[in-house]
Amino acid sequence: MKKLLLLLSFVILISLLVGCNGQDKASLNVPFTLAPGQTLTIASEKMDIKFVGVTQDNRCPAGVECIVAGQVSCAVEITKNNILNQITLTDSAGSGASTGQDFQNYLILFSVTPSPVVGKAIAAGDYRLTLNVSQLRY
Repeated sequence: MKKLLLLLSFVILISLLVGCNGQDKASLNVPFTLAPGQTLTIASEKMDIKFVGVTQDNRCPAGVECIVAGQVSCAVEITKNNILNQITLTDSAGSGASTGQDFQNYLILFSVTPSPVVGKAIAAGDYRLTLNVSQLRY
């Protein structure tokens, strides 16, 4: 019985590893969330988006009165038509939800979590970047 359980566990582990290639898939107009270092593919647009990491976070912590809201900036790599584009997404209002940024003929809306808390540092790996990519209509 132990051998059967061990064999079954091994088969499940191998099937999970084979299905994991480090890239997820998404669609236009559907929000998705990335962890630092994670890449996502929007197949219909032949576009890969990688969340490199947060480069600046001086947002006002919850429960604190600040004169300015602060901002958060994220480094993102977008590969479109086999051309790598390095961009910085910045939420200058510090609200956690951007007004959007244009990239080629796309609009990228984004938000960054978690929000700062007084006395608690956010580890680089704990950040999450939620994106919603849509085509601009002219």
